[in-house]
Amino acid sequence: MAKYKFLIIIYLYSILSSSVSNSLNVDVQTFYRVPFLNIRWIDVAILIIVLNYFYNLFRQIELVQNTSLLKILCFVYLLFESFQLLRTWRVIDVAGQISWFLCTLNFFILIDLLTFKMSDRKVILLLKDLAVWGSIVLIISNGYLLYSFIRGNTILTDLNIRVAIEVDGAKETVSKVVLTPFVYIFNLYFVRNESSLLKKIIYVISIFLIYATLVITNDRGQLVTIILLSIAFISMFSSTSHQIVTRFFGIFVLFLVFYLVVGSVLANKGYDPIQKLIHTIEFSMDTKNPEWDKGRSIPREFALDVWRRHLWLGVGYDDLYHQGLDSTISTSHNFIITSLFHRGIIGTIIYLLILSILYLNSIKLWYLLKKDKNYQNDMLKMLIVVSAFWLIPFWTQEMIWEKYSLSVQFIYFGLLTNTYSQIYS
Repeated sequence: MAKYKFLIIIYLYSILSSSVSNSLNVDVQTFYRVPFLNIRWIDVAILIIVLNYFYNLFRQIELVQNTSLLKILCFVYLLFESFQLLRTWRVIDVAGQISWFLCTLNFFILIDLLTFKMSDRKVILLLKDLAVWGSIVLIISNGYLLYSFIRGNTILTDLNIRVAIEVDGAKETVSKVVLTPFVYIFNLYFVRNESSLLKKIIYVISIFLIYATLVITNDRGQLVTIILLSIAFISMFSSTSHQIVTRFFGIFVLFLVFYLVVGSVLANKGYDPIQKLIHTIEFSMDTKNPEWDKGRSIPREFALDVWRRHLWLGVGYDDLYHQGLDSTISTSHNFIITSLFHRGIIGTIIYLLILSILYLNSIKLWYLLKKDKNYQNDMLKMLIVVSAFWLIPFWTQEMIWEKYSLSVQFIYFGLLTNTYSQIYS
């Protein structure tokens, strides 16, 4: 469990790095990378998991025979990616290719958790710790963004509808798409079930700042996620109509208090919470708006055109720029299209088969957990819900090479599959 705690700590630390580097006016790469070495901390965490897996496997060699279709597919995928790296070696910057391959090694998280059993107690403790420390990290990160916005020290991005902080050396983005949903739904649960007053305060402040971030960033995907998570929490974790009403009223009160405390401050900056959230919802639904796609159809069409010329294997460890796309356009912003571009039909089918089995196991585990309602099962069910909402950024963002959030998402999947395999067996 220590190796997963270390990886999560690195993820949380990396999220904080942009706020710290901005406040100190230093290059964020100073925090992302190991001092005196040209390697990221997250790469170290991933390599530790890989090395630890083989070390433990050699100590328990009998586990080699303990195989499953999912584990076989993971190894097949890693072999396919190794072949892809070799056949396209040096077509672009080698450092970038190695970084992408290290991201691919995240599959060893799944393999490790499919091989070695983990006690329920350790899983629950890990989830509780992540809820607390994730809340603190979001308080600092979102709080700093809100503070910078109020002070006027932020920048506008994406057609002047998103607010962000400017960070030197931001060659990569540490996404919070797997942390914010986790913290939000777990905090809704713990606000009512936690006995510690200090932790209750932490959870409430974290929720308030999530709401504030929704207002000032106009993030459509995150807004949809938070709304649907609220509905899921009310409907899926209530066994009576009284509980449904109570939880709905509780979320309403949380937003009302947030509006009363922060709403006037945001309104004075031209960001009234109600108006901005309504605007974001309307913008999300107005597909005829020429700015709705924000130019993402251009790299999507370009990536698909290139894929059609490399139908089965894709272009491998190559990028859009090397294939001729304007360097001012970043990515295709779609998991499937990006996968087809890099891996072709063969690699994409293997990847989707792995994800399909992971989600199928999560659904099966959900129905097993429904048989007995208790604190532990509620924790696991919330993790299933959080994992399901990864599909939103899956369709709209570059999740394949986003090693920070991808590694944590694979921990979620691995813990659920590990639990399911133990119950099923």
